[in-house]
Amino acid sequence: MSELKILYPRPVVVMVGLRQVSIRPVQLRHFEVFGQAAGGLIAVINTGTPAAVYAYAGNGSALSALLRTCTNLSAWRIRRMPTAVALELMIKVVEINSGFFDQALVKAASQLAGVMSPKA
Repeated sequence: MSELKILYPRPVVVMVGLRQVSIRPVQLRHFEVFGQAAGGLIAVINTGTPAAVYAYAGNGSALSALLRTCTNLSAWRIRRMPTAVALELMIKVVEINSGFFDQALVKAASQLAGVMSPKA
């Protein structure tokens, strides 16, 4: 039964100011939104210019969509959040969900290796 924690990862709680925010794993129905937002963020971060990162965050649509689907914050709170804080939270959401994916892939690879190995 301990394997169910991997199948259903628990939300990770982070502090944003004085508020606890739960970062949830991406659900399949939101995976496209997550992929677009995370891919755009990673591409902009790779440019290395802070101006490009803030311009991406200033667009707001991908940023707020990702925060709405992967956190327990309301749309009202997300709209009123300072851009720098929202951007940092978005980076944390991508990082934590990447960890969920990595953990699942490692588990699947080890299980497949056990199935594929010759029986002695």
